[in-house]
Amino acid sequence: MFTKTNILITALLISAVFIPHTNWSQNENVRLVFAEDVVNSDVHKNTTVAKGHVEFKHGNTRLFCDSALYFQDSNIVNAYGDVQINQGDTVNLFCDSLIFNGNTNKSKLLSNVRFRDSEYFMLTDLLDYDGNKSIGAYKNHANISSINSDLKLTSVKGYYYSTSKTFYFKDSVHIQDPKYELFADTLEFRTNNSSAHFHGPTTILFDSSTVECNRGIYFSKEERVQLWNGATLNEPGRSFYADSLLFNQKTDLGEGFCNVVMYDTTEQVKFMSDYLLKKPQNEELILKDNARVFQYSEKDTLYLSGDTITYQQDTLTNTKLSIIENNVAIINGDNFIRCDSAYFSEADSILKLHKNPIIWNGDMQLFADSVFTTYYDGEFHKMFMYQNAMLISARENDSVHYDQMKGKFMTALLDSSKIKQIRIEQNAQSLYYPEETKTDSAGVEFKTLKGMDRKECSEIIFRFLDGEIQKISFIDNPTSVFYPIDQIPPKELFFKGFLWKIEQKPESPFPE
Repeated sequence: MFTKTNILITALLISAVFIPHTNWSQNENVRLVFAEDVVNSDVHKNTTVAKGHVEFKHGNTRLFCDSALYFQDSNIVNAYGDVQINQGDTVNLFCDSLIFNGNTNKSKLLSNVRFRDSEYFMLTDLLDYDGNKSIGAYKNHANISSINSDLKLTSVKGYYYSTSKTFYFKDSVHIQDPKYELFADTLEFRTNNSSAHFHGPTTILFDSSTVECNRGIYFSKEERVQLWNGATLNEPGRSFYADSLLFNQKTDLGEGFCNVVMYDTTEQVKFMSDYLLKKPQNEELILKDNARVFQYSEKDTLYLSGDTITYQQDTLTNTKLSIIENNVAIINGDNFIRCDSAYFSEADSILKLHKNPIIWNGDMQLFADSVFTTYYDGEFHKMFMYQNAMLISARENDSVHYDQMKGKFMTALLDSSKIKQIRIEQNAQSLYYPEETKTDSAGVEFKTLKGMDRKECSEIIFRFLDGEIQKISFIDNPTSVFYPIDQIPPKELFFKGFLWKIEQKPESPFPE
C-alpha cells in the first residue's frame, strides 16, 4: 500500500532544503488528504501509485503533485508533475519531479526547481538535499533573487545550509543590487544579516568606486566592507591598495593596514604607509608607520617621509596642507632634508622645517634653528634659515678642512634645485680655504690649499657655480685674518656649533 507516513516524510525533507531543519519522527503518521486514484503498481513490486491532484499533509506541511510512487521495499518515494510543497505561510517549493530515499534521508529535486520563502526565490534544474546535514546543493547553475529587494544572484554551483540560513556559491558568482554589483569565484552569503563573505578573487562595483579583493566581507545593509589578503579600492582619480582594508560606503571612511599605497592620478601624488586613514571626500588622509609621500612633477619628484603624515585638502579653496611629524626626511632634486617636523601649505607655497633641520645640497650642509623654504612648480626656490644658521662645505677625502659660513640669518637662492647664492646677515662669518693650481714633475696639474681665510662683517654674499664659490661680497668693513695652510691653529679650524652630520643624510628612494 502507498502509506501516508512516507509521503509526508518526503514533503518535510524537501521543504527542509531551505528552512531550518526540524526534528521529526519517521513513524509519525501522514494523512493522505486527497487523491483521485490510489492503486498498487502493476510494474513495480510492493509499490503504491497515487494519481490526480494528490495532496498529503503532516503538521503545517502540505505536499501536492499530479502523481506519486512509493517503493515500499527500498523506502523510496517519487513524485511527478507540478510538485509543490507548502510550509505554513513562509515556504513554497516547486519542481517537476523528485526522488526521496527514506533510508539515507536524501532527496533529489529534478527539473524546473523553484523555491520561495519570506525572503528569497531560487530557480535551478537540479537540487540535492542531505537531510542529515541539512544541506541543499546544485551543480548546474541557479538564479536567486530577493523578494523584498532588487537583489539578484547567479552561480554555477551552490549550497544552502538550512540551519544557519547560509548560501555558499562557487564558480562565476554574480550579484546584482541597486547599490552594487559583485563578481566572485567563491562567495558565502548569510541571509540573517545580509553579509557576503568572499573566499577568492572578487570585484565589487559601486556607483563611483570599485573594490577588488581576495578575501573579505561585505555587509550590504550597512554598506561597508572588510577585506584582507590584498585589496584595492578604485575611485575617480584615486586608487587605494592595502593588505587589509576597511571601507564604509555610507560615510566614505576608509582604513588600510600594511603595505598601503594610495595614488592620486589628478594630483600626481602617491601615499605609502603601513596604516592609512581616509576621511570623507578625501578631505584628510593620515598615514602612520613608515609613512611616505611622492609628489610627481615634470621637473623633480618631491619625496616626504616620517612617522606620521597628515594630508589635508580644503574643499572650498582646493588647496592642500601637509604635516609631517617625527623622523622627517624630504628629498627634491639635489636637496636632502632632515628634521623632526615639517609643515607645507600649498596656499603660500611655504615648507616650514622645525626641530634641528638640516639640508644637504651637493657637497654643502646647511642648518639652523628653523628653516622656511618656498616650493612650487616642482622645486625649491628660496630657503630662509633663522637663528644660528650655518653652511658647511666638504672636500672629497678631507675630514679637516671645511669651508664654513654662519650668521644669525641666512638666505639661499636656488635654480634647478642647486644653490646659486647665499646671503648671511647679522654677525656674518666665513671660513674659506682658497686654492691654487700647481704642476708636478710629470707636468700634471693639481689643486692644493693655500691656507685659511677667516672674515667677519655685518653681511656676506656668496655666489656659486656648480657647487663651487665663484664670488664673495663682504658688506660693511669686514675684518680678516689669513693663516697659511701649515700654520692654522687647531682651535681655528671649526666655528662654534660646527656639526657635520653626513650620516643623517636621507637615502634616496629613487633608483639610480
